[in-house]
Amino acid sequence: MENAFRLWKEGTSGSHHVWGKVELDERGTVEMILFPHEKYRFLNKIGKLFGISHLDQQIRILGSLSEFDVLYAPYSMANTKLLAVLKIFGLFRKPIVIAVHQPFLFARSESRWMRWISKVILMQFESVIFLSEPLMRDTVGRLNIPPKIEKSRFSTAHWGPDRRFYKKFKIDIPLESCDYVISAGNTDRDYETIIEAFRYIDFKLKIFCSKKSLPKIDNLPPNVEIHSEVIPYFQLSDHYLHARLILIPFLYPMKKEGCQGMTGIQDVLAFHKPVVITKNPYLNMDVEEEGFGVQVEKQDVEGWRNTLNGLIEDWDRLKTMQSRTKVVLETKMNSDIYAEKLEEVLLSQKNKK
Repeated sequence: MENAFRLWKEGTSGSHHVWGKVELDERGTVEMILFPHEKYRFLNKIGKLFGISHLDQQIRILGSLSEFDVLYAPYSMANTKLLAVLKIFGLFRKPIVIAVHQPFLFARSESRWMRWISKVILMQFESVIFLSEPLMRDTVGRLNIPPKIEKSRFSTAHWGPDRRFYKKFKIDIPLESCDYVISAGNTDRDYETIIEAFRYIDFKLKIFCSKKSLPKIDNLPPNVEIHSEVIPYFQLSDHYLHARLILIPFLYPMKKEGCQGMTGIQDVLAFHKPVVITKNPYLNMDVEEEGFGVQVEKQDVEGWRNTLNGLIEDWDRLKTMQSRTKVVLETKMNSDIYAEKLEEVLLSQKNKK
């Protein structure tokens, strides 16, 4: 978070990567302190041996209880596992608010015992903000959460782009002058499928990934470029600006199905680009229902090929999709909307004291 905040102050990243702090600072009702990420690295090494990530931060939080009223953790269990266990035994009493964007712990397990553990731990958090309504419904059903608990502790919020940050860019480049489509990202990406589709598409595809997510494919089509070197987001943004479409292909097991595509959708809205995305029923926004994209089934080479061949030069449809991104960004999904919900949740914890 310190790094994300520094990048925002430098003007090279949006405030949404600090998960509400910037907007809450401006609103003035909640003071949000960024607790230092790491001080004693050896503690994190010890934590890894016991399956506890960010142990250092959690131990230091225990020594700083007088400095805050509520603990806010945008990455759910990533840095709260020890604190949740301490809550079970009544050894940590400060309220914790978490954001959930992936299946919670063992919620998707076939074992009733493991789901029971997942429920016990989830109940240690005083407020849970799900970044997807379907993900919340799925969690409630699988863990058999009582309606009273759901109503008092669970809520949803759209995590969206920092609109002011994207005003730095010349966003509305005519789609007719954009001569490629772009796909970028690392987590659970299925670049192999779209590469196969582009063997039969007379258009250029640019892929930006990491060495870890580099597609395993031989005989790359001549119209496909792969860039696996790390580049700053500000530099990647220029490639987004000149793309006609954004592609977000995924492949992951059902047990991991959560808000995959959430960050990619932020780029779609921020840069006002139509999108084609692998279908994900747990995504926080239905791109077809909202009118700015098309969904394709997992690993459906023919589906990607037919969709793109029918869309790449359909200017009326593309421009309609582009106009819808602007409406959704302003009215449904941006960093200010997320901050409003976060403020409501945090203040509700203060009022319960």
